[in-house]
Amino acid sequence: MSKTKKFVALFLVVALALSMVALSGCKPAETTDGDTATDGGTERAAITSVDDLGEGDKVGVQSGTTGEGWAKENLEPKGVEVVPYDDILLAFSALQAGDVDGVINDLPISQDIVKDETRGLEIVEEIKTDETYGFAFNKDDAVLRDAVDWALAEVIADGEYDTIYETWFGAAPMSYPEPTSGVTEKPAGELPLITAGKLVVGSDTAFPPFENVEGGETVGFDVDLVKAIGEKLGITVEFKSYKFDALITGLQAGAEFDMIASAMTITDERKQSVDFSDPYINSNQSLAVKKAE
Repeated sequence: MSKTKKFVALFLVVALALSMVALSGCKPAETTDGDTATDGGTERAAITSVDDLGEGDKVGVQSGTTGEGWAKENLEPKGVEVVPYDDILLAFSALQAGDVDGVINDLPISQDIVKDETRGLEIVEEIKTDETYGFAFNKDDAVLRDAVDWALAEVIADGEYDTIYETWFGAAPMSYPEPTSGVTEKPAGELPLITAGKLVVGSDTAFPPFENVEGGETVGFDVDLVKAIGEKLGITVEFKSYKFDALITGLQAGAEFDMIASAMTITDERKQSVDFSDPYINSNQSLAVKKAE
């Protein structure tokens, strides 16, 4: 073989080797479990917990909720952008569209949303926050609050609570909220209501499965539970739709509704503005993401 032919052959071998190296460099990076996630064309490891979120990532939350507060306190310092939405379903739609990398939200709500397999979403972590939901009352309505606490205890004791819970969450409750009021008897006398005989309830009715409007009717776990409470008290119940951020000011006005039932977490900050019933359900936060492909 001539010197020229040897040089050409050597050149071809080197070129082939370099092309193989280049091709191997294009292989998507794999996660520890073999999954690969893509974000806008940039490869990244699949998200399995909040520890995987960092600089440049985005999480969706519902504006004014404890989920937003938790995310701002725990994720913003890591460089994660917290994106608020008026409606939690908008946050989940943004997750499906790839506009955010995850959604921080109350676990029961997220479980109900991601059970729709067509969304392609999953919950990867329960974030323990020891949260409970309560019904909120004007600070001048102690009698009504105590009456609701009594009726709530009765609904739990006779098993109706279990039936309502299973209807909306598909399983029996794993735990029951602990009463804190000490109320054991129904308050005597007529209840102080805006309209006699009717309990008007303010609620952000876009938060299934707790409250939602279907076919012009307000339905959900909170709705059925409050109606059961109303039956114990011998009064009818009417739900009135409000934006979540406006519920407390609407209650304080004293003319819009008698109480709030809207999957509202009991917090010390909110206790400065309203009184809460005994807790009616336990709830923690959660992280939902797209399922790994």
